[in-house]
Amino acid sequence: MSEKILESKISYLQMIQSSIDRMSTTSAIFKGFSATIITGISAVSFTEINKWVLFLAVLPIVCFLALDVYYLQLEKRYRILYNEVISGRHKIDFNLAPPKIETTWDMLSTIWKSLKSPSIYLFYGPTIIIAGIIVIMKFAGGI
Repeated sequence: MSEKILESKISYLQMIQSSIDRMSTTSAIFKGFSATIITGISAVSFTEINKWVLFLAVLPIVCFLALDVYYLQLEKRYRILYNEVISGRHKIDFNLAPPKIETTWDMLSTIWKSLKSPSIYLFYGPTIIIAGIIVIMKFAGGI
């Protein structure tokens, strides 16, 4: 392999890796926002607030969950691209489009795999459970 091709391959891999890094950072930001919202919901639940407003406050957590799952499955597709470039199955064209998902079944499978990731269910599972308990307690009159 010539030196120029090797340098191009390294540059291309660095570009792909920077995309993966950005998605990982975005995921951490989503988790930070979700934790802040849960803290706010917990604090506000002890005041005289409309129950429905508290219920609506849970909606952003679900939205952040959906975005986090999306970015995780996109990150996995970029990892596939990265591995294909390393193995030589993908030409060095500096195209940063991740491999396409061909069928709806494959897309649903990828989303399901992302939901089963520990980084998703170990954070959002307890978060949604805590928010749900707070909302249920508020509706039941326990708070």
